Amino acid sequence: MLEVLKKTPILRVICFLLILVGLVIPVQKAILYRDRKTDNSSYQVMNFYKEKEDSLNPVFIGSSCCFSFYSPLFAYNTYGITTNNYASSGMGMIAYKYAIEEVRKTQKDALIVLTITPLDIMNYTALHYLLDYMPMSKNKLNFIKGYFTYGEENILNSLEYFFPLMRLHERWSDLTADDFVLDNGTKGATAHQYYLTYVTDISDDLFFSEERREMPENWVYLMTDLLDYCDEHNEKIMFLLPPRSYSEEEFTQLNTLVDYINSRGYDVLDLREKAEEIGLDVTHDFYDKRHTNVHGSLKYTDYVINVVAERYNIQLDHERNEEWDTAFNNYYELIKGDVLDVELNMKQRDCFLERPELVSAVYDDGSVTIKWNEVENADGYLVYRKENNEWIRVGDTENTEYSDSECAEGTNLYTVISYRNDNGVIRYGNYEYKGIGVEVKR
Repeated sequence: MLEVLKKTPILRVICFLLILVGLVIPVQKAILYRDRKTDNSSYQVMNFYKEKEDSLNPVFIGSSCCFSFYSPLFAYNTYGITTNNYASSGMGMIAYKYAIEEVRKTQKDALIVLTITPLDIMNYTALHYLLDYMPMSKNKLNFIKGYFTYGEENILNSLEYFFPLMRLHERWSDLTADDFVLDNGTKGATAHQYYLTYVTDISDDLFFSEERREMPENWVYLMTDLLDYCDEHNEKIMFLLPPRSYSEEEFTQLNTLVDYINSRGYDVLDLREKAEEIGLDVTHDFYDKRHTNVHGSLKYTDYVINVVAERYNIQLDHERNEEWDTAFNNYYELIKGDVLDVELNMKQRDCFLERPELVSAVYDDGSVTIKWNEVENADGYLVYRKENNEWIRVGDTENTEYSDSECAEGTNLYTVISYRNDNGVIRYGNYEYKGIGVEVKR
């Protein structure tokens, strides 16, 4: 073979190009646009393609509102059901049809739950979030062509979605070890810092109205095209609107859109005014105006998977799966500093049992005494201390104070969760996610 290569220069060139492509393609994935401290789009899309054929039901499609609200691993941990998100930040209406096509390549019979947000045309960064991790196919080519012809974009700009190095080559100087991790073993579960640690009160940002306003032309065209596609392919699909902050214009236009989707014979689960029914606390369960944090995600996931399962006769409580168990255990290692163990079993949650208001944490004579206000209908309280970035249960009491003598020198962080006995089943309520701190000096 070497002799042949020496005698045939063109073969040497071809071999060199093949080797170069073989090296560039995997390395290129490391420099694609991503910010894993604030977003999980790359994991969402890449991990979907690793799932076995016809193993998921349902599949959720949408933008970051999809994967910050709904957590497949939380649903699996409680119910054993294997679902997934095919979602990326900034996914707009123009992408919905092509996303459905991608899902159908491997999940032919799954119910599709399409999370609608008032986004129509995606910006270039949002396109990268999705297209950079979508395998090359006729569908991907059609998506790129559809985007750059519909929006009268410069077709030359589409080249960067075939060769991302054209735009993103300058990232070489910013690469870290995390950029080369293409699979963290959590099936794409959301784990960025905002989702895990931020708490935002959005109560003043909520708007509700029965008014209907005319939809923008882009919405009419793109949603009509999508519903025509669904008609043609006899799609099993449910549309979903999450409870979050919408502007007056967005909310009233979405009212018209819901009417239109219903008039075409498709089901809409409109949760925009259902935060209280779901159990979401709009003062604690969001990380910004449009996204739930991990605590809100747990409550939303439980509500939605039960509604979807009931409407579409989808079985819950499946047998355990070793692959998914491993993924959840990996995920728990990432989130254990931000959630309590009892919070993760959604069957035992009481989202309407108030959080104990933490009054004080005082260190004296070798122990820390934590005090809190009594919660109506609570039968008791669990006390947790954060230790090695994990919430560890240190006490169970019916009183409204607890003394911990196992505290360590330095800053100790505590929180308290209420619970009640529901005919022999313990149900856990809410708690202060950030806790209360006290300095211990021995």
